Amino acid sequence: MVRSFFMKIGIDVSQAIYGTGVSDYVVELVNALPAENLTLFGSSLRRQSDLKKLFPSSHAFPFPPAALNILWNKFHKINIENFLGPLDVFHSSDWTQPPSICKKITTIHDLTPFIYPQELNPEIVSVHTARMRWVVKECQAVICVSQSCAADFKRLFPQYAGQVHTIYEALPNRFLLSPQPVAEKDYLVAIGVRQPRKNISRLISAYHQFKSKYNLPEKLVIIGENTNQNNYSDVIFTGYISNQKLTDYVANAVAFIYPSLYEGFGLPILVAFYLKTPVATSNISSMPEIAGSAAALFDPIDEESMAIGISTAIKNKSQLVTAGTKQLSKFSWDKAAKQTLEVYKSLC
Repeated sequence: MVRSFFMKIGIDVSQAIYGTGVSDYVVELVNALPAENLTLFGSSLRRQSDLKKLFPSSHAFPFPPAALNILWNKFHKINIENFLGPLDVFHSSDWTQPPSICKKITTIHDLTPFIYPQELNPEIVSVHTARMRWVVKECQAVICVSQSCAADFKRLFPQYAGQVHTIYEALPNRFLLSPQPVAEKDYLVAIGVRQPRKNISRLISAYHQFKSKYNLPEKLVIIGENTNQNNYSDVIFTGYISNQKLTDYVANAVAFIYPSLYEGFGLPILVAFYLKTPVATSNISSMPEIAGSAAALFDPIDEESMAIGISTAIKNKSQLVTAGTKQLSKFSWDKAAKQTLEVYKSLC
């Protein structure tokens, strides 16, 4: 735990209740920061009790996200101090950007709404576009969760004049589970289905085209949304599953494949490292940055390159698992909290 000091820090924890990567970030960062310095804002029309369970001291209000989007992102009215009192710094969420008289900071988890807007609901793109207008105009500092994300932010918003910091996320506590056996044997595992940037269709094609040539495992297990369009007996779609089941599947796999075309961070890579499963992942976006030398990298557009990467990960399991454990140790929430506190201090 990081030591407290004299500063009043407001943080929007509204997104902590949704079970996403952003939720993990909010929960883990707040728990690693000194509680004495924090004043937490939360809003949900129906799940205030869930916010209170996570953060008993939080100021939870019955505002739906759509209302705050209109109030803060569109009209940009009513300062956050009206809800939390005087602050030195306010750390906004991934969804809304309220006005304030204190210093403002936000975290950019990824820039999908601006790089792949066609893959998202237009309303989500609209919300992020409106919010980012105020981030660029008013935030004194922005935290990006990878150097790749920071580079994309600077490219997309060259007019931003504030500080840009890279502070890595870490493995959330919800994945620190003991794996159990699964029924499937001799399989690869991947996560993500719906969005084309997750590149699952190309993975399936590469798997079938080169399965025999590179002696790939008997099955391919895909964790995530079930599209109900699977015509292959050797491809298994699990649908959405619990953290425990995800842990079980990744831990028992021959290799973990992460073929995404774009990620702000790439958290599942750390999950595989923790579970000692060899990783093959894309050589673009944030993936090589997070994986380091602990994964077999491939060109996610080239199907044979993908198959070769998978084969390489399998053949070099012992080496990659050892390297993965070492790479995982570079990421911690205490480290993230200390670096975030330094950013807060730099603004005051």
